Amino acid sequence: MVETVTGTNRSAGISLEELLPYDTRAVPGHIAKPSPLPVGPTRVPVEAYYSQDYYREEIDKMWLRVWQVACHEDDLPDVGDYTPYEVADRSFVIVKCGPDEYKAFKNACLHRGRMLCEKPGKRARELRCPFHAWAWHLDGTNKEIPCQWDFPGIDPEEQNLTEVPLGRWGRFIFINPDPDCESLEQFLGEFPSHFEKYPYEKRYKVAQVSKVIRANWKVAQDAFAESWHVFSTHPQMVSAFGDPNGQFDAWGNVSRQYNTGGTPSPHLEDVKDWGELEPSESGRPREMHPFCGAIYELREDGNVDVTMPNGAHGVFTRTAEWVEGDLGHADIHLCQWVAGPQCKEGVPVPPIGMATARPMERTLPTLDRKDLVELIAGMRTERAAAHREYIRPLFGDVVDEISDTELTGNTYYNVFPNLMPTPGLAESAIWFRFRPVGMNPEECVMDVYVLAPMPIEGEHPPAPPVKVLDPDVSWTEAEEVGFLARVLDQDTNNMPWVQRGVRNVDSGYVQLADYNETKLRNTYLKLDEYMARP
Repeated sequence: MVETVTGTNRSAGISLEELLPYDTRAVPGHIAKPSPLPVGPTRVPVEAYYSQDYYREEIDKMWLRVWQVACHEDDLPDVGDYTPYEVADRSFVIVKCGPDEYKAFKNACLHRGRMLCEKPGKRARELRCPFHAWAWHLDGTNKEIPCQWDFPGIDPEEQNLTEVPLGRWGRFIFINPDPDCESLEQFLGEFPSHFEKYPYEKRYKVAQVSKVIRANWKVAQDAFAESWHVFSTHPQMVSAFGDPNGQFDAWGNVSRQYNTGGTPSPHLEDVKDWGELEPSESGRPREMHPFCGAIYELREDGNVDVTMPNGAHGVFTRTAEWVEGDLGHADIHLCQWVAGPQCKEGVPVPPIGMATARPMERTLPTLDRKDLVELIAGMRTERAAAHREYIRPLFGDVVDEISDTELTGNTYYNVFPNLMPTPGLAESAIWFRFRPVGMNPEECVMDVYVLAPMPIEGEHPPAPPVKVLDPDVSWTEAEEVGFLARVLDQDTNNMPWVQRGVRNVDSGYVQLADYNETKLRNTYLKLDEYMARP
């Protein structure tokens, strides 16, 4: 791990700017023209992650005043379908009240306050309270007050459900509890224009997996809002994921990172080439640590053999606890990678054991910078051409207009406060959503959406029910997430330890990097704006 000071405010790795001139298509301006956030410092008080007072204020000043995804149109295919949406201690119900009309209401009976809907429902003709049977039409107007004679002071026309603003983009349904809010279009700004060639209006919901995370929603979201943790938390990926090489941009409520695919981590630049990793004779999972050359291999007893290039050896549990041997330390993430839950049978697993691939910096040391960039650009052009043909049956001939940059890179957006969309130029796209749950600031719900292009001909299948995972269950139990489940396990394993650790930071704040943590900084700067409101 050699890259520390580069003499500039950027990584020394291969950048998007160097590769853009070699693209065979026009690159959209929102990618080609960087929009960096002004430099920091950005310091976040640790109370933001666990203080009950901060949490209460965050709910009142931000969550009850901001646009947020409540559900997807595929959750409500028929008129009369409804679903609750909960954030912190508040609940709303979204109803399909016409063929292309949706409304959102506060989820409470106006009589005694009972929640009207605690779970999704189908083809309702009314919303009726299960307690005393007060009822409303699907548009929220009052329909019936049983024993109305006992409420002489009530005018039924004044007993309509409290409606909250609703907006739609990309077949997602957003709500804002603030009746005086700006429009969703104003809130999103130029963001929808980034998807004009591959609009989400032409995608359908394949699956949704939800899991309670034992950490504040910001701790959970922050783990996915930057890429330079890859070399440490996901060491198996560094040979083809230029972790700190990304371009980071921000536009108001939206921020984005773009990582060029196929570029190795600059942390590998002067690291010894450990050679190829031979397949395991036992057939059990095996991985090479890219920085020290140690071989991690699953044992028959469920522990991990770790063998250094000099022959030093140790046995460790999947959580990197020492069992025996002269080697006393092991990488917790690689132990978990080889000994933790694996993807279920039938889930396609691409060859992401990238530590076995020889990074270009090590195999081609005679190349100067320009030649190395040209080599990577040529390989990227080839991958883009192949990928166009691969996804043509899914997207049609519009793929001919999509740049190499879009097809071969990894692009991750943040839409304030808690949504992480991606372009998803493949069979499916993965989106994340994070939201506080109940009144415990140290827990949240993480939602993983799986979205796919609508068939060019025919109908798309209906969305299945939301799959809910127990907090202690591996993401690999959700086949819907595919091979990404193992990476999510590595990420979420960090979160409870961050939640505990922030209480021990003597300075009273965490400090964010100027550039690589642009998306985090943008989130906290926007949050500060809400928290400063009266």
